[in-house]
Amino acid sequence: MQAIGLKTWVWSPLLCLALISLLPVQAQGQVATPQRLRFKVLSATQLHVSWKEPKGDFESYRFIYSTQSDSEENELEVTKKEAKVIIDFDPRKVYTVKVTAVKGAQESKPLQGTFEKPDNENVQPQNVRPKNQKDTSVTEENNEISEEIMSKTSRRYLFTEL
Repeated sequence: MQAIGLKTWVWSPLLCLALISLLPVQAQGQVATPQRLRFKVLSATQLHVSWKEPKGDFESYRFIYSTQSDSEENELEVTKKEAKVIIDFDPRKVYTVKVTAVKGAQESKPLQGTFEKPDNENVQPQNVRPKNQKDTSVTEENNEISEEIMSKTSRRYLFTEL
């Protein structure tokens, strides 16, 4: 009986320690990492970069970008809820972007992504319109108007979907 109690006393804390070390829990005071890095070509010289705000408390972002052909990194501090537009965008280059959330002297792990223009696609603006402007574009529908003459004074229209 004493041997079983001794084994339990030794192995129970070790088992608990092993289980706790395997659980992915954010350390207290650590800054959470931003999520979902996205790229959108606004024009031939502008690339819009956005991301999802991390959970938890932070003050700003550190935004770093570079190209494969240029070893120099461009670093900017970006305020909360602000995306970034790279204004010296060159569609022939491959861009690497890193975004970290910052709180005081602490930083999150970097969210990193790469943007490369697809070979078969021309760089064209995508759904660009000024902020707070409603979309007034008309969508093309497959409707046809056909006319039947019922009498000389009245007309009836029949709509058919193609």
